[in-house]
Amino acid sequence: MMDFSLQHSRGRRGRGAILRLLCLGVVCFSLQAHAAEDVDTRGVIVLANRQVPESVELARHYMERRSIPAENLCVLDLPKGEQMSRKQFNHELREPLLQFLRDGGWIEQAQRPERDREYHETNWLTQRSEVTYLVSMYGVPLRIGDTRFRLVSRLADHLGKPEYKNMAAVDSELALLLAPPYAISGPKTNPMYRTLLSQRKFDDTYLIVAVRLDGPDAGAVKRMIDDALEAERYGLLGRMYFDARGLTQSGYFIGDFWIREAHERFARMGYETVIDFDESLWPESYPMEEVALYMGWYHEDVIGPFTRDDFQFRPGAIGYHIHSASAVSLRKPDRYWAGPLLARGAAVSMGAVSEPFLTYTPNLKIFAERLIYGHTFGNAAYMSQPVLSWQMTFIGDPLYRPFRYPLHVQLKHLQEDAREEIEWAYLREVNTMVRQGRFNPALQYLRQRISEQDSLILRERLADLYILNDLIPAAGREYGVILDRTESPVTAARVGAKWARILLQLDARDRAERLVASLVDRWDHPTMQHVKDVIEHVD
Repeated sequence: MMDFSLQHSRGRRGRGAILRLLCLGVVCFSLQAHAAEDVDTRGVIVLANRQVPESVELARHYMERRSIPAENLCVLDLPKGEQMSRKQFNHELREPLLQFLRDGGWIEQAQRPERDREYHETNWLTQRSEVTYLVSMYGVPLRIGDTRFRLVSRLADHLGKPEYKNMAAVDSELALLLAPPYAISGPKTNPMYRTLLSQRKFDDTYLIVAVRLDGPDAGAVKRMIDDALEAERYGLLGRMYFDARGLTQSGYFIGDFWIREAHERFARMGYETVIDFDESLWPESYPMEEVALYMGWYHEDVIGPFTRDDFQFRPGAIGYHIHSASAVSLRKPDRYWAGPLLARGAAVSMGAVSEPFLTYTPNLKIFAERLIYGHTFGNAAYMSQPVLSWQMTFIGDPLYRPFRYPLHVQLKHLQEDAREEIEWAYLREVNTMVRQGRFNPALQYLRQRISEQDSLILRERLADLYILNDLIPAAGREYGVILDRTESPVTAARVGAKWARILLQLDARDRAERLVASLVDRWDHPTMQHVKDVIEHVD
């Protein structure tokens, strides 16, 4: 096995510096201003499967919500399952789709002499294209089977020889629909990787950002469409969780590096973030709630807090778990990762339909940066993905921009619509002040917001800041208010565990034990084990 295979792993400035920083600020501002421009939906093509009625219904719902012209809907007769053969892809999907695009005037193509092409290639060369996004709806097959013997493909994975396999995610292949001829074996360099602006033409290659709106069932997909639009107006609201493995060396360190870097970028935006460096994943008892984003690795099937019956992502949430089989199927709510995360309320996910090898998966540092700059999910995904004609698929509304509006505009929208979730935007303001070293203004801001909206979320942050300033009694009072008022066992477990740890550090073990006992007596919930662990694991 190669080092980068995922299959068996787990596993005071001078004047010049100031000028450089000012220039960088201008560049970042320009990028965000550019990315935040409205998307011209005339170049968005939506693909549905006539054999799956929900596919067409969802396509029309999506197009109506995003104001995509009705003539941009391409309905084809495709296999009903999640896998199709290379022959089916070529003759039932690729060629009819190209015909649809030519007939509609989205592309201009010239025929190639048949003698010059390989069996898997199209007869057409693209001379002009107005296609920007291609959205495969629920019901369109997910992956293309390998044309070689299964043993050869599995051996390629084991030996780390990607050039020996030619299976691919359907959308990763569709991204090169208008590209010049290429060999289908192995991955192809993505010209959009690491770019800063959303261009589609690279020399003689017209690239399409191909993403799918798919998931465990039609209801989940409709919710993904609607939630993305809500989150686009208000921003991502909630906590962000990052589950690293604590790796400091080996070929797998890059995965941890991406997660650490993504965490830092969202933390800079003022989000309440949690990052774990323990090699094991968070257990079911971990008090994770109000989740706006999750990134982690490495386990084949969904485990931990996501398996609890009461777990639910926030609207518009992003969920991604790095694993070789994270998106083998999107129909199974309890197998792999992408499907279960979507089933539990995420609006966006991504994953591999087969062994992708770690370095050929999305660079999460770039993905986070591009989203924060204001790019669409589709653009951010393709700017972070190094190769195409390969195993990665991206699931969600490609036009979704969770950072379309800066924080002050999101606050304005929340105020205008009298949304209770405004507490999360206030929390971002507080965390930004703290990162800037404005500790006392942050405390004053929190107290003022709490006087206006008695938010337990803001009280928890106030208590946390009191702890940082050694104001223990004040923190205890705030934690006590939360524990008395909360109706959530998960909140009780998280806040109770915080306060119990502090009491233990103060040599008040009796108080800590009484606190834990009272919580366990009140709540019958898996997260109470998290609170008990605080006592049991401390001598």
